[in-house]
Amino acid sequence: MLPWAVICATRGNLHLAIALAILFVIISVVRQLLEPKVVSNQIGIHPIFTLVAMYTGFKAIGIFGMLIGPIVIIILKSIFETLIDKGIVKTILDKK
Repeated sequence: MLPWAVICATRGNLHLAIALAILFVIISVVRQLLEPKVVSNQIGIHPIFTLVAMYTGFKAIGIFGMLIGPIVIIILKSIFETLIDKGIVKTILDKK
């Protein structure tokens, strides 16, 4: 949107350029505020864990790891939820 605004401004359509710049700011703010919440609701993982998984995957195996990292976190979450629901973790922690 910003290149479009610059082109409009250089061609003399200043009102459209300003409107596009304002729209860009609004869209950016809304995305920054809502996107992490939407992602965390859809996959059930806190956004910071998703970012950590993406970074770790990238460092481990590159660009492909950015896709694999969150998938691994989702699988691990599912495994641990199953173990907790069955009470296995509780019995391991309770034994002394």
